[in-house]
Amino acid sequence: MERITAARAKEYVLFGTVLLGVYIGFKYLSPLAAPFLFAFAFVSVLHPMLERMQRKYHIKKGFLTAGILLLLCVSAGIGIWCLVVFLFHKLGDLFGQIDLFEEKFYLFVGNCCDGMERKFGMDGEGIEKFVLERVNVFIENFQVQVVPKIMNESVGYVKNIAGIVSFLAIMIIAAVLLSKDYHPIMEKLRGREEIRCMLQIGKKVFRHIGTFLRAQAVILLIISCICSVTLFLAGIEGGIAVGLFTGFMDMLPFIGTGMVLMPLAFWQILNGYYTKAVICVILYVVCAVTREILEPKLIGEKMGIFPVAVLFSVYAGVKLFGVFGIIKGPLALITFYEIWQYGRERKGL
Repeated sequence: MERITAARAKEYVLFGTVLLGVYIGFKYLSPLAAPFLFAFAFVSVLHPMLERMQRKYHIKKGFLTAGILLLLCVSAGIGIWCLVVFLFHKLGDLFGQIDLFEEKFYLFVGNCCDGMERKFGMDGEGIEKFVLERVNVFIENFQVQVVPKIMNESVGYVKNIAGIVSFLAIMIIAAVLLSKDYHPIMEKLRGREEIRCMLQIGKKVFRHIGTFLRAQAVILLIISCICSVTLFLAGIEGGIAVGLFTGFMDMLPFIGTGMVLMPLAFWQILNGYYTKAVICVILYVVCAVTREILEPKLIGEKMGIFPVAVLFSVYAGVKLFGVFGIIKGPLALITFYEIWQYGRERKGL
């Protein structure tokens, strides 16, 4: 009985130590080490291909690494730029129809209140006045509080962009340097037992990350296709583009397809297209069910981690690490899980 208690106590100590270590690492050390870890992972994965290309084309691995990374960064930049242009274009169209939206909204509220007065004998005029007053208060608060805050934080957005550019620059330089001396570095690292343990855990973590990313890509593709085809067949303007954007939003936690489909359904109601509004709502339910079916199959069963744990890690990551916790949270969960499992195996728990 005492031995069981002692073993359980050791497991609790290991759990707490690993949890604290992972938190400190992701909170304080990851900003410093992240570009070098990404560079190391990139070179480790592509090094066999870099060697084959060097033998075939007689180009130094440093130049090959820099070229591949620059090509990836430029491709990603073009994709993000196209997305931003698309969003600004849609926002411009939306702001251009503000007056029309306001007119239809007032008409919609008036019709609803008149209907309530006719069917239930309620004070329709009073309800309409109350609703419109609340809406006006909300708009005023938004203009007074939210808009100035967004403008004041514009400097912070510029700093974040500069930080991303510097991160990519350091990562590319580190990858070029690592690719040139990869073999000597790996021989020295494998010569130390603690480094071998870290490399073993790191391989498992990156394997899980690959599984997670592949699963998200498959889910994104399926939901994007469902949304695009459905909205196009429903006759909604720009249905294919909106569907693709909806699928992308579904990948983001706490936002999902509802961020696009629910306002779209409300807009269809204001325009009197009630069938299209119902289609948007049903499509939202279908997307949610599709994700709930696919995630356990593609993530939980292959990674050995329950999807609800992944969701919790995203929520906790945002609370602990800020916006980038969307990425750091799941990474911290996977890292903690692998280190804890490795520690239990080593201690025989």
